[in-house]
Amino acid sequence: MLFRSPYSVEILTIGNEIITGLVADTNSGVITRRLETLGISVTRHVSVGDDEEEIAAALRQALERVDCVILTGGLGPTHDDITKQVLARFFNSKMVTDDEVKRRIDIIFQSRGRETPQVSYVQAEVPEKAAILHNTQGTAPGLLFEKNGKRVYSLPGVPLEAEHLLETYIVPHLEALGTQKVEHRILKTTGIPESVLWGEIGPVSPFEEHVKVASLPSLLGVRIRFTATGKDLKETTAKLDAAEKLLRETIDHHIFAVDDETLEGNIGDLLKKKKWTLAVAESCTGGLIGHRLTNVSGSSEYFLEGAVTYSNEAKQARLGVDRALIQNHRAVSEEVATAMAEGIRQRAGSDYGLAVTGIAGPTSGTPDKPVGLTYIAVTGTQGTRCEKFRFHQDRVRNKERAAQAALNLLRLYLSK
Repeated sequence: MLFRSPYSVEILTIGNEIITGLVADTNSGVITRRLETLGISVTRHVSVGDDEEEIAAALRQALERVDCVILTGGLGPTHDDITKQVLARFFNSKMVTDDEVKRRIDIIFQSRGRETPQVSYVQAEVPEKAAILHNTQGTAPGLLFEKNGKRVYSLPGVPLEAEHLLETYIVPHLEALGTQKVEHRILKTTGIPESVLWGEIGPVSPFEEHVKVASLPSLLGVRIRFTATGKDLKETTAKLDAAEKLLRETIDHHIFAVDDETLEGNIGDLLKKKKWTLAVAESCTGGLIGHRLTNVSGSSEYFLEGAVTYSNEAKQARLGVDRALIQNHRAVSEEVATAMAEGIRQRAGSDYGLAVTGIAGPTSGTPDKPVGLTYIAVTGTQGTRCEKFRFHQDRVRNKERAAQAALNLLRLYLSK
């Protein structure tokens, strides 16, 4: 059951691109999660296209249900950005030029070494009855209308800009209206199916003495979300800590990250702490493991190199894999994966070597080497460990799963 506060909010997302599925609506989720932490309920997400009658009708209906409506999208300078005009008519307001918005637009383009395009000044035309929410992350200002004790916020659709205005204006306005605090914590697991994971965890009732529990399976693992409510953050944090402690007593080895932490970030912390170095040899993942590792700031301290040895010839020339080994066991095998990991470690002079070889699909599979078959090896001071995986038919998902499995195997190896 969703938490309901006396003060309620509805989110109205505007844009044909949202309705047609060309662009995913991420703003609604970000706004909802942030307002929940304030004890403010978001009761509904509604999406409409760039149509004046639809926008006005959706806004009118929302104001009949809730205390506050937050719109996102349609504030740009192009012909299909009509939100400002619809709001001006809805609130019986004429349009005026805001000189401060115009000045800020000039500053943004000057910082980019460009002259302001004339079309951008359209964004300085705003409804007279609106309070301006100045946007330092873009050229479109946000707007706030107040009528009969209710508020309507209008934000740009660009996620970075919407979140900036949310934190700068909406959160301070609404923070005092929440009746209690709501806090979430997400514990991320990988390498184990949801049913098996919960079989290890056991009954959910001990956790529900402290928090509400949600199981969120995905392509790369299962996230367990705890939600705690209380009079303040001290109380909610204590509840979350108690629930996390219970969970870790049973499945700590499956948990690789909490909240915004990442698998590759935690691997980096392990390597930096011991001043260890790593090199990676990839075949079927095509550089995805190296990409993820180098997404972490400071990864140059421990990541020495990555080799995408896609062909058999590259495995021989770059990693020193014996040609006879490939002929006898084929490229997708425990023997070749092991040789790749040991080869990249030796060639790079790193403390650890990680390698992956597999059949991403959807073609090239055989009865004894089916699509999705993948071998991952890690080698270091504790010796060499190689594991066999069987993924599915989708090529891109197989690559993502193989990269996730490789990083998790490395995490477990380093954590010994």
